Amino acid sequence: MGELDELITKLLKERLGEDAELAIKLYTAYKERGRRGVLEVINEILREVGVEVSMGED
Repeated sequence: MGELDELITKLLKERLGEDAELAIKLYTAYKERGRRGVLEVINEILREVGVEVSMGED
């Protein structure tokens, strides 16, 4: 993780507290894989509660 990413992570933790983990996960997914990465993370979370979502093709 670069210096900017570390600063963003620190800011998210300070501002969001318990919700920071999700925000950091979404930020990282977007940075690495763009919109598709964010959709993958959201679908992963939904699967954990029993909701199946088809992403389809962009």
